[in-house]
Formats: sequence, structure tokens, C-alpha cells
Amino acid sequence: MNLMGKSNRRLLIYRDMPNIDINGHIDIILSPQFYTFLREELGIKFTYQAKQIAPSLFDDYLEDTQDYQFFVYRDGEYWNFFAYNIDEISKFLEERGLKSYQIDKIFFAQELVEYLNSGAVELGDNLCLNSIDNIVTVVPKRLMGDDYEYNKLKEIPLKKGISISSSFGSLIPFKYTLILTTLLFILGGIFVAEANRVKNSIRDDEEKLDLLLQRDTKLSSKRIRESILSQYEPIDKIERLKRDTLVDISKLLSITVRLKELKLNDRKISAIIETDNINQTLKKALERKLSAKKLNGNKIRVEKSL
Repeated sequence: MNLMGKSNRRLLIYRDMPNIDINGHIDIILSPQFYTFLREELGIKFTYQAKQIAPSLFDDYLEDTQDYQFFVYRDGEYWNFFAYNIDEISKFLEERGLKSYQIDKIFFAQELVEYLNSGAVELGDNLCLNSIDNIVTVVPKRLMGDDYEYNKLKEIPLKKGISISSSFGSLIPFKYTLILTTLLFILGGIFVAEANRVKNSIRDDEEKLDLLLQRDTKLSSKRIRESILSQYEPIDKIERLKRDTLVDISKLLSITVRLKELKLNDRKISAIIETDNINQTLKKALERKLSAKKLNGNKIRVEKSL
């Protein structure tokens, strides 16, 4: 397993790599096994123009470009084009023990070309990473000779990275999309149910008030009616507080902040949240005037009394 750096760790990804046991977040460098690379000399100036034509450039190299994402950057007088399948990469990493939400940025091995020009780097037991005509390529070790001395992959500044969220575009991995959608659906159902209950309660109260007015003319007094209606104001305030608190809790959630438990009764609303950044989530909860307490592991409890 080739791991570069300490503070901002980077992991070189290749097909025969062993299982991974890493906590926290990490950047990954894709070997050419996970992308298709083209270098073109084009008469265009801007990156957005290059991105627009990227799918058509790969028509003869990929079976279905709709399954791929594209990354482009300028390299001197050339444009470097990359086609990669983020779903395939995510599935592979999941099988090796690395979750998608742990990945911060994706880099491509092509950016190591200057370093590899001075010597190849081992890529497992049978392959190595080498530079051929300034293109990073996977080469069988047997072609390098038994006495070849490989370079050790060390920390190298990389600038041409892309965040995994950008790779998905607006497509968050299906598993997390399903979780968030389910949560929002539940919260939406709670809001609708509470709204209907309050609406029906108000309608029933109005009907009762009309009936009382018919039976007792004294109730026609505005002061008396206001006194009756004031009895229901606390109920309305509590329902509004419930709704606002649920909204505040939902705004704490993201791909790296996950809801594990939600309880609601007439006295308080309580939620248990699993997060990769305890301090940041605690700070956000307190900013929303929620009571927050750290639990075991990477979980916190947020509450609000009604």
C-alpha cells in the first residue's frame, strides 16, 4: 500500500492493492488502471471549452461515455483529458475497506510524470508505474529486469485534484441519497401530519365557538372570545417549536453527519447523530441553540425541550 504524506495523506489506488484500514479522510491517486487518458494539442483557450468536447474525444475509446465522468486540465501546449467511472472506483474502494465519504480529493497518476521520469515505482508484486513518452503507464515488472531499483513513492505536491462530490456532480452516492431522501420524507410527513392536526384542531375549535355563540349570546363579546382563543396559543407555539427544531436538526446532517436516532414527545425532541467531526458538529448545534452532548465514539446527542 503506497501512502504519501502525513498531514494530508494520499493513497495510490491500483487493482491488486491489499485491503485498507484507514480512519478519517484521505486523498487518493488513481493509477491508469482506473482511467483512460488522452493528450491533445487543441486550439482552445478555456477549460470549460475543453470539458464540452471531452465526451466526443473518447467516443472511440469507451463503450458508453454516459457511464463516465471527465476531468480536463492544461499542461503546457497540450490539454490532458481523463475519463473515469466514479461508481466503479467507489465500489472497488468499498470492497477494499475505504468508504466514499472518507475521500476528500481525487488525483490522477499522470501528475506524477516528472517524478517517474527518474525511475519507476512498484505497483504491487507484478506491476510498476512508469513514464513512457511523458505518459504515466502501468508496466509489467518483468520488462524492467530483475536488478532494476525502483523509486520509493514519496510526498509530492499535487495540484490537479478534483473533489469526490464534483466527480459525482450533484449525484451523491445512491446509498447516502436514499438515506437523506428517506429522512426528508419522514420529516416532511411529520410536518404535514402536524399541520393537518393543527388545522383540524383550529377548525373544530371554530365550530365549537360558533355553537357556543349560538347558545350563549354573552360569548359574542370580543373580550370573552379572545380569552378563549388565548387558551390555544400555547399549543400553537409548541407545534411551531417542534417544526423549527426538526428543521434545525436536519440542517446539521450531511454525507459525513448521519442521523442514527430521532425521538419526539410532548416534552422534548432528541436525536443521536454520528459525525466524522465532533467539534464542528457540536459548534453548529450550539449555534442553533440546541443542547449537545458527546457520547461514546463519534456520536453526539442533540436535544431541545418543548
